[in-house]
Amino acid sequence: MSFRKADIRRVLILTSRMNDREFLRAFHDSTLSSEDFRHRGHLRLAWLVLTRHSLEEALPLLSGIVNHAIQTNPSTQDFEQFINTFPILLDKQLPLNHWRRETLDGKRARSDWLEPDLRPLQF
Repeated sequence: MSFRKADIRRVLILTSRMNDREFLRAFHDSTLSSEDFRHRGHLRLAWLVLTRHSLEEALPLLSGIVNHAIQTNPSTQDFEQFINTFPILLDKQLPLNHWRRETLDGKRARSDWLEPDLRPLQF
């Protein structure tokens, strides 16, 4: 999937028009627009949680956040609508930025977490 510079600039403007506190408040109040809560918004929210909490605290919080998003966004109640709302999740090439195909195709990858063997995840 490739993005034009204009698309990237638009996303940066949309998610930077609020500071972190405003962004979190809008999320908790369920007032973030769908434009503000696309893939970059999801990444921003995950980053905010992970930088403010230990991993042990962050995992249940992130799980709760996903559940909250599903419950408060009627367009995500049905799986097809969820995927239509967040099509970036269908990009099967994203993991290949971090893991070799051989690693992902291996038996161990089906049962355990494997650290990236190409490029570390940025969190």
